Amino acid sequence: MINPTQVETESLEEQNKKLLKIQHALEKKVSQLKDFAGIITHDVRGPAHNISKMLEMYENTDDPELKKASMDYLKKISNDLTNNLNELIQILQIHLEKDIPASDCVFEDVINSASLQLQDIIQQKNAVITMDLAVTNILYPKVYLQSILYNLLSNSLKYTKPNIPPAIHISTYENEGNSYLSLSDNGLGIDLNKFGHLLFKFQKSFHSGYDSKGIGLYLIKNQIEEQGGSINCTSEPQIGTKFTVRF
Repeated sequence: MINPTQVETESLEEQNKKLLKIQHALEKKVSQLKDFAGIITHDVRGPAHNISKMLEMYENTDDPELKKASMDYLKKISNDLTNNLNELIQILQIHLEKDIPASDCVFEDVINSASLQLQDIIQQKNAVITMDLAVTNILYPKVYLQSILYNLLSNSLKYTKPNIPPAIHISTYENEGNSYLSLSDNGLGIDLNKFGHLLFKFQKSFHSGYDSKGIGLYLIKNQIEEQGGSINCTSEPQIGTKFTVRF
């Protein structure tokens, strides 16, 4: 014979499980929406600054070739920025009901997109970017992969040694069934003994005198871990830094 008290207890337990599941789903969605807000506010600053600089150059020169080059660049970066924003809007709309959709991302295309958005500082510092892409593509939320590459590349271009052109190497590879992305540079480096525990914390920066909000690394760490991956860093002051992402 079934005990009514036992049935009632089991029913309450099931209800509690459902409520906890709903709570976890809501917490996940809130976290993802915060990430999107961070992407919009943080990652759009660079392209917007480049557009402003190109407009200034266009307006301040009478050289027809320079005007044409400036306008061509403006068209490219504006188109790229528009596509990225449209994708963000579409994903946000989908995300109200579902998890962030993954798509077939071509690493070289995403790297070129990030480089285009950072073209102004790449040219200013005579940066050399090399690639060794053993893994050519990955199934991943494109907006996250764009943010990861943009932020890592932006940091390598920002924290450079005086009068030494940045040398940045980006590689992808497989190891034990996982896909990896690494980005290394010859920049200022980070004293991990001193700052390692703060590296991916919110609003933390480790070099004074730079325009840094301390958001980028915090943002991408959350994006990567949300997708079941991890990110780590090796670095030496005045030698350089290497970030490795396991997808």
